[in-house]
Amino acid sequence: MDFDAFLAPLGGERFMAEYYGERPVHIPAADGARKAVIDWARFRDLLAIRSHWSEPNIELILNSRPVLPEHFMERAPLTGAAGALADPNKVSAFLAMGASLVGNSVEQIAPEIRAVTDMLAQRFGAAANANLYCSFGGIQAFASHLDPHEVFALHCEGEKVWRIYRNRAEAPVRAVEGGEDVERFKGPVLMEVRMRPGDLLYIPRGYFHDALASTGASLHVTFGVLPYAGRVLFRLLEQAALRERAFREYLPDGREGGGAVLAARLAELAGRVAGIMRSPAFLAEVVAHQARLVPAHHTLDVPERPAVEAFARTDRPAEIVRSDDGAVLNASGREIPLDGLAEEAEWMIGQAAIVYPQLRAHFAHRSEPELRGLIETMVGAALFVPYQPKV
Repeated sequence: MDFDAFLAPLGGERFMAEYYGERPVHIPAADGARKAVIDWARFRDLLAIRSHWSEPNIELILNSRPVLPEHFMERAPLTGAAGALADPNKVSAFLAMGASLVGNSVEQIAPEIRAVTDMLAQRFGAAANANLYCSFGGIQAFASHLDPHEVFALHCEGEKVWRIYRNRAEAPVRAVEGGEDVERFKGPVLMEVRMRPGDLLYIPRGYFHDALASTGASLHVTFGVLPYAGRVLFRLLEQAALRERAFREYLPDGREGGGAVLAARLAELAGRVAGIMRSPAFLAEVVAHQARLVPAHHTLDVPERPAVEAFARTDRPAEIVRSDDGAVLNASGREIPLDGLAEEAEWMIGQAAIVYPQLRAHFAHRSEPELRGLIETMVGAALFVPYQPKV
């Protein structure tokens, strides 16, 4: 499913221009253009994959309160699982009482759902995951709450009424649920929609909302999309700054000169931070970290046995030299631009030998032409030579 089909009949271009990050929108299914992804039968199949249903991946909510895991989890030594798994009989007992079941990270076990999370991750350069919600008529699982990420709720079975409230938290970084403060802040209902199979509801982060299955059982999958926020820059800046001596040295005593010496050092370092952030090298690093959010899946071509592509490190010295303009590979006085692949090159020259699948696994966000090109650069610089490992 591509982005336009996912948002049909609204379409991706209009969605990005009029709704993304700004306001919620309900997109009813139109002529079967958007399928419900899963149904009850498929949901039961997923629940039968017992190894997935460890404590982080399953929640039971009863009367808007979580059921403690010890009431429905059991240790299962014969499964080989490291911890406890959900006991189907205990889960069934709580469902009989009207509890809602939340299945987290279902893209890990359902290829049809993973296809959507991969598409959304690629489109937004973001982390994306999927949670399933099974609930029963007239019983509300979650109190009014907001999410710190973009929400795409795709309805699969039954019907559910969603309410989205007018007031919105500004760029929240954590979830907020329930309590008197929420009730005071959320404001009047902005929109109320009845979701049916194939319907899609988009809720930008920060909008308070809640939902209630109208009659019978209801099933929907929520796709969460979370791009990097500006605060990630502090982590990346620390990594970049520590390569420079000035950021590794002690700060002056704040009492010296009535604080003037420290103030001067802080001003000097602040200017350097600004320089790092404006540099092409730092831009490339941010882009690379965004690319890491997009999963890269590799299908094993069994029963074909893959060819061994191995390269051994020579004894020729080399180092990575970084600057604001980028990084170069210095091999015996020869400087070779790395075109944003400094981390990959640094990892390679630290290995005694590599095989291509190992390089691809370490840097899955890189394309095959990029990695192949880096190997060619290393071989051309006489830092690696092809060899046939003995097994």
